Amino acid sequence: MDSLVRDCEKLSKHQAAATNKALSAIEATIRALEAAQADGTKLSKAHSQSKQTQDATTEQLKELGANIAKYGKHVERTFKLDLGVIAESRAFENKARELGQAIQLHFLRSGEFGLARSFTAEDLSLLDMDETAWERFEAMNALVEQIRQPPHRLEPALEWAQQNRDGLEGLGLGVEFALHRLRFLQLVEAGASAEALGYARRWFPLSHTSSERLDEITHLMGVFMYSRRLHSSPYAGLFAEGRWAEGAHEVAAAFCALQGFAAASPLAVSVAAGARALAVVSKVSSILRDRRVEWSQQDELAVEVALPDTMRFHSVFACPVSKEQASKDNPPMALPCGHVICKASLDKLARGVRPGAVASGRFKCPYCPGMATAGEAERVYF
Repeated sequence: MDSLVRDCEKLSKHQAAATNKALSAIEATIRALEAAQADGTKLSKAHSQSKQTQDATTEQLKELGANIAKYGKHVERTFKLDLGVIAESRAFENKARELGQAIQLHFLRSGEFGLARSFTAEDLSLLDMDETAWERFEAMNALVEQIRQPPHRLEPALEWAQQNRDGLEGLGLGVEFALHRLRFLQLVEAGASAEALGYARRWFPLSHTSSERLDEITHLMGVFMYSRRLHSSPYAGLFAEGRWAEGAHEVAAAFCALQGFAAASPLAVSVAAGARALAVVSKVSSILRDRRVEWSQQDELAVEVALPDTMRFHSVFACPVSKEQASKDNPPMALPCGHVICKASLDKLARGVRPGAVASGRFKCPYCPGMATAGEAERVYF
């Protein structure tokens, strides 16, 4: 993907350079024609200039067309995936109900209640979600839409946040302050500086805030110095149109957290992570197939997929001895000296198949002089 971006940037620069050259040549031809119109003796020169411009422009267009065609083929090669190579039907064996619940929950979180009801009607096993849950999601969607759509009404969401203040604070969620900040900025943008200042004094929790929140409030107070040019000030980023979508997302995530659901849609996260992994896994699978090698490790990919921190939900431990990632069947084990290795490495050390092992069953830690036995190791839970 990075190579596609780089090639696209190169193609864009080449196209801009070719366009500038063509425009300069055309302008020179126009000047030559104007001179010929004023002086008939220069007509031959204008004709020559026109032909040179036409030939040069034609060559540039041919070269640009060839480069675009090459880039198109590059795109096709990059995204030409044989999904049959990586399809694994067994991944969803006996998981139809869980998959259906994930789809139903995604529809509800997205406000697609008609789709959710139609989907539930097709799969009656999903009917265990009571009607009150549907009503709560409908209420959440109403709050979210009022924030997202003009005129961006924040009062209903603020009332909900205040009613659930204890629960939100117990989960460490600062959605109430985020909504007050949005309202404060909304007043500033509307030119109601005095009202905005009064709002900040009333609602910003100055006396019970952390130092981090206090620093943020102090920073916000500086916005009044730029009240006449907000969108060209250092605070311009706070007034971007995307702030409403971010606020709506924060409310939805907090609402779901209060209901015991994940902050982000599990289905959306799974699809996004799968899309990131698709090209890499497809390439590795093709290589393994060409070499007639089968990946036998259950429930584990043959290659690590780089995911952003927002898609990481569990601690990951990689054994410093075998470099393998810990799993349910190969958990991390702590030796008496404090060093941690995976169970598979521990078993190999205990059997004496690695240097440093001794016949008594005691072995030396791979990273310090400490001695241990397999029985002395304790499982580590992250």
